[in-house]
Amino acid sequence: MSAGALVVVVLFLGLAFTFGLYALIREETSNPRVVDRATAEREAQERGGLGDRSRGDRTGSPNTDRETGDDDGWGSLGRRDE
Repeated sequence: MSAGALVVVVLFLGLAFTFGLYALIREETSNPRVVDRATAEREAQERGGLGDRSRGDRTGSPNTDRETGDDDGWGSLGRRDE
């Protein structure tokens, strides 16, 4: 097989994968179920997605680094840099 044909096959496979993934994601998100906040929180707790909010457990929070003061030093001045 020549090098040109190999490049064409690799490009074709890459495009096929990209469009296939796009189609799967579009199908998954085409008809979302809309629920109120209480129902969404209850379902998230049933699936293990939320901690016990009465204890203030915020393990699922994306801002955990800022709340605890732990950071890796990227993009902000830490106490060491002041």
